[in-house]
Amino acid sequence: CGANVSEMPAKTHDSIFAAVSHLPHLLAFALVDDIASRPNAAQLFSFAASGFRDFTRIAGSHPEMWRDISLANKTALLSELEVYQNELSQLKQLLTNEDGAGLQALFVRASTARNAWAKDRE
Repeated sequence: CGANVSEMPAKTHDSIFAAVSHLPHLLAFALVDDIASRPNAAQLFSFAASGFRDFTRIAGSHPEMWRDISLANKTALLSELEVYQNELSQLKQLLTNEDGAGLQALFVRASTARNAWAKDRE
């Protein structure tokens, strides 16, 4: 059927999937929940376009399943949340300092990595 089977210790699996699957789901759920809870939610949603749609698509996933996954992989997910919070702090600092070169460098690194990943998947 074309499947690629990978064998790894459970802890490695949990760490990998916390980073590339579980964390993105939490981020999408959190962003949509944040926007939806604001007094001007309807206005915000009315201006949301493809970037918001693409980023938050997975927030439409089954809540009960993601609750269970999140709790089952709590340790690895908490670690990934901390790493991501550090990345957000770095972005906040770059914006606070109006560090255009720093923002550009971060965006270039991320864009390059994302495009290389996508190309490898072709």
